[in-house]
Amino acid sequence: MKRKRIAKGIAAAFLGAGLLWSGQALAQEDLRIPVAMTSTTTALVEQVAIHKGFFKDIGYNARVYSVSGGENAAVLALERGQLPFFGSDDNIPLAIRAGSNIRVIGSEMNVLPYWLVAGKHVKSYKDLPRPVKVGISSPTSGNVYVSLKLLEAAGIPTKDTRLIKVGGSSARLAGVKGGKIDVGSLTFGMMLRARKANLQILGAANQFVKEYAFLQVAMNKNYIKDQPDKAAAMFGTLIRGCAYVNDPKNREEVLHVIEKVMRNPADIAKEMYEIEVAQGSIPDRCQATEAGIKAFIESAVWSKSIAADTKIPPAKDIMFPEFYNRALAWYNNKGWMKK
Repeated sequence: MKRKRIAKGIAAAFLGAGLLWSGQALAQEDLRIPVAMTSTTTALVEQVAIHKGFFKDIGYNARVYSVSGGENAAVLALERGQLPFFGSDDNIPLAIRAGSNIRVIGSEMNVLPYWLVAGKHVKSYKDLPRPVKVGISSPTSGNVYVSLKLLEAAGIPTKDTRLIKVGGSSARLAGVKGGKIDVGSLTFGMMLRARKANLQILGAANQFVKEYAFLQVAMNKNYIKDQPDKAAAMFGTLIRGCAYVNDPKNREEVLHVIEKVMRNPADIAKEMYEIEVAQGSIPDRCQATEAGIKAFIESAVWSKSIAADTKIPPAKDIMFPEFYNRALAWYNNKGWMKK
């Protein structure tokens, strides 16, 4: 029932947007953009694009809203055509199904930004109880893979764990603090908050995976087909956001967004920029890679969120390179300047 309510809310937000695009200036239409969390780097491209008025340039009064813990419902809304696009690590499992209406058109993060956190009384893996209560957001999310992989490497097999759905990184942080779960994999900003709270950082995804299609930007293929100009402008605007975030001359403005708009403490905002943004976590032009998609699929098969006997299409079929190139051309030709 919760999933249905979330999906209905997403559909209502989409239908209220109007989603108008032409080559001329338009009255601003409301557009609500779902993100996992509004305060983490996974929402940075959208937050910067909104703050800088990039969506206004193509006719939208845009704002983000959190679907933390409800990412699966957002993906289903995307499949049904109730959303134009969504960035999540839950997109590929549905995109690879036969007859899917979802295409992965790009990526806003090509690394796996998770750190495994436990309570302050835990000094090492050996202090964890059995079974280990592992907090997750959804069965298909990369945080499941990271948690189970790190635990296995420490000698704790999956059979000695119990997955508990608690929601996004902030909920997993709260779950560890409150003792509802024993461990949870947190995004970078949430990990920094955990560290400040004297919680134990047990390990990180970068110990075993480097390139990974984490924040997969997906779009409804019928939307691309039926509204090609709107679709190109929409994703081209995200490409514009990726490019802006990665330009070192915009450092202070991006920092301002992370701290003031996304409401992160100044010290955490600075580390988020220097460790994630400045070191290339966000692709310069929101581009996905075949290697990153392959790494995601291998991880999902390993964690059993994708069945081992699933027929996996080639990465190029999961992606939509023709559309990506069209949106990139829109960006390169400064489509937002057309009046």
